[in-house]
Amino acid sequence: MNKSEFRGFKQVFMFEFMTGVKKPAFVWFLIIICCIAFLSTPLMLIIGNSQSDDETSSDVPQKSVIETVYVYNETGLSIDHNNLKSSEKYSEVSFVTDNTGSYDDAVESLKSNSGSKDLVLKEEYDEKKGFEITIVSSGKSGIKDAAIKSFKEDYTEFSREETLKNLNVSSEDYDYMSKDINIAIMEEKKDGSFTADEGSISATDYTVLLGGLMILFLFINMSAGNVSTSIATEKSSRVIEYLLTGTRPMALLSGKIAARLVETVITAVASFSSYYLSQVVCLFFTVDRTAAASSSDNVVMVSSVWETITLPKLSIAIVYFLLGLALFSILGALAGASVSKLDELQDAYKLFTFIMIFSVYADMFLIIMMLSANASDAMRNFFTIFPFTGAFLTPALILTGKISTLTGIIALIVMIIAAGLMFVLAGAIYESMLLFQGKRLQIKDIIALMKKQVVE
Repeated sequence: MNKSEFRGFKQVFMFEFMTGVKKPAFVWFLIIICCIAFLSTPLMLIIGNSQSDDETSSDVPQKSVIETVYVYNETGLSIDHNNLKSSEKYSEVSFVTDNTGSYDDAVESLKSNSGSKDLVLKEEYDEKKGFEITIVSSGKSGIKDAAIKSFKEDYTEFSREETLKNLNVSSEDYDYMSKDINIAIMEEKKDGSFTADEGSISATDYTVLLGGLMILFLFINMSAGNVSTSIATEKSSRVIEYLLTGTRPMALLSGKIAARLVETVITAVASFSSYYLSQVVCLFFTVDRTAAASSSDNVVMVSSVWETITLPKLSIAIVYFLLGLALFSILGALAGASVSKLDELQDAYKLFTFIMIFSVYADMFLIIMMLSANASDAMRNFFTIFPFTGAFLTPALILTGKISTLTGIIALIVMIIAAGLMFVLAGAIYESMLLFQGKRLQIKDIIALMKKQVVE
């Protein structure tokens, strides 16, 4: 493959790129995805703050609509429900503890009492699970879900306080003893240093990895689909014959792929910039006011993720992302070149779709295994280094520090080799099939064309 094979690359690239970015579909897609990225955090803040305002809108709590609560205490602890009735909210609620019937009988009676504003509550203690509280309401209860949810939260706090009284433990001591125990396993490396095991992930890491997987899937699918559609359209309309008069086939292929990559990069940069601009705006407006916990956590979550990112990791992740785009775009180009009519593209796209979907589901399986701490180092490294699965997941693993920089470099080298070999193979197939017209080519037909044989 010499320099003359790419004669006309610049012209093809500029034509494809300018044509692509001027399409109304691309412009509207860019606007929509940027709006979604920018508005995501403010909307969560608004929703979170509105919920917080609803809970604190009135200094005087409204009285509960619950009339009677039939309590079945099976914990063995002494619980005084008058302490809960002392609050104005539940001052008119009756707590019946001396029930003559069983818990099951009370539940059955509640089922037949349509429109009842009564509840049946059972407290029990399990040696493995701890304290459990079950609240039962009628299927056609006159109690709204919001009132039941509020009662659940209030009763949980009340039950906790009563338990502390029975155990003669202060609230501070209880909080101290209830802290989660985090265990880090330190492993010795070849250089004699000790580092923590990176096999498992937290819930935040799970969200970041899964979100990154879906985002990369969107960009890769969009880029590869545009390449295959462009090639199939030109073959179907026979424009390709005119283009070949002054342009080499490899220039056509590489120019189209490069144009799609630049379009995807523009979309990715614009969407991520909009999202982080949204983060900055939200932090500016919430710096002097208290936001709801769920929404404020969303604002600061990304900043904590950036703590693990270094310039080498960021560089490797970006280059790897571009090469992953190129790899699947080349596969999309092969799908487009194997058809003579545009309406045959869907059938030709099946194999490409299968490879892409299978890779995404395999990556999702790895993420779930990492969340449950069941993913071995060998499994994680294989999914990282294997090009088809790595294209969707490796950039996120590198940025979050779930794989070492050395593993990321090895994965990058393998991806470079895979993308290069795929491009050389695609170039040979693309040139052989460029002017082919007829039925959609199968794999055996493609091999025959490459050997300069006649397809039967």
